[in-house]
Amino acid sequence: CRFSLSLLPKNVPNVTSFYQCKFLHTTLSRKGLEEFFDDPKNWGEEKVKSVVDSMDALDKVVQEREDALRLLQTGQEKARPGAWRRDIFGRVIWHKFKQWPIPWYLNKKYNRKRFFAMPYVDHFLRLRLEKQARLKARKQSLEKKKEKRLQEKFPHLAEAQKSSSV
Repeated sequence: CRFSLSLLPKNVPNVTSFYQCKFLHTTLSRKGLEEFFDDPKNWGEEKVKSVVDSMDALDKVVQEREDALRLLQTGQEKARPGAWRRDIFGRVIWHKFKQWPIPWYLNKKYNRKRFFAMPYVDHFLRLRLEKQARLKARKQSLEKKKEKRLQEKFPHLAEAQKSSSV
């Protein structure tokens, strides 16, 4: 309030009205937005988990609604329309349709894309499929071996598991 006295014209006789300045509260906020919320120590793990679960459920409902609305309006299941196509390596990919300012047959960038595989690629496709099948079979046999080894180590648990599954 001292500084405000110098702003007054010199001919003002009564200065007592500036004693009201003491009612003005000007403390700084130190907590920010946390001032309005409960202390995080009091939240509890279960409350936070239940809020996360309910938000996930709400997101799922909203997503299902959007999918149903899109399916009714456009007949497309995906959010962005497209089609399954084969690239030059023979892999099947989802090609997303885009809007272009010019027709597709005049568009050089679009025409450079190849949505087919040459016949000599079929041999390499077969090799890739065989490799994936070998890896899958190897994983399954490894899991069976691990399970068998665990049953040999802990036979009492193996018997309990067999009785509970029957």
